[in-house]
Amino acid sequence: MILTALSPSGDVIDTTAPDARARIAALYPPPGLRVNLVATLDGGTMDAGGTSAGITSGADRAVLGAIRSVSDTVLVGAATLRAEGELVPRSTHLTVLTTTGDFTGAAVRDDIEPGRILVVGPSGAEEQARRTFTAPFEYFAVDGDRAVPLHVMLDALRDRGLAHIVCEGGPRLVGQLLAADLVDEICLTTVPRILGRPQLLFGGASPGPRDLELVQLLADETGALYARWRPTR
Repeated sequence: MILTALSPSGDVIDTTAPDARARIAALYPPPGLRVNLVATLDGGTMDAGGTSAGITSGADRAVLGAIRSVSDTVLVGAATLRAEGELVPRSTHLTVLTTTGDFTGAAVRDDIEPGRILVVGPSGAEEQARRTFTAPFEYFAVDGDRAVPLHVMLDALRDRGLAHIVCEGGPRLVGQLLAADLVDEICLTTVPRILGRPQLLFGGASPGPRDLELVQLLADETGALYARWRPTR
């Protein structure tokens, strides 16, 4: 599949070429905290099976891999891990944010080497996480039983040298990060489909009004668009 840079115009990249990942990664220098989502024209982020698998493409997966390769960690919510299955990236760490510590049904391999997964949650949820998460992980506990403040989580990651973070969802976590004004860049793939059922791109969280600047726009031959947006703070 071919990716074409529309703004700024220039690169044409064959996503099957040996140097494709390096060339795509060069278009996505890490900004700090970015979010990366794929959505249909009506804002749908999940197919009928409750995952993003049915709305992604080879080019979208190539962009996803390139973004991961320039990130120190991939951040997801526990619900996304349970729904999407195997999310541990090959090239970087995985950070999972949880409130309850319940990972029942999460399809994570149990042969992942220690140190690759960090779970962040309240201290009251650690025991449940130890019972239900099958892979080796480190638990960063925040005192109490309530949801971890997002800025506390980000500080914990940066203290570990994980400064370049990409959040891959779910939509509600993305909306909460936007509402807290913590996001430096939004990478949004828009696929030329309408799912025809109500879904909210940010999972019902209300980030409030935001002005954004278009940093980059790519397209593939199916009509999917790959945009980088930056808040104009």
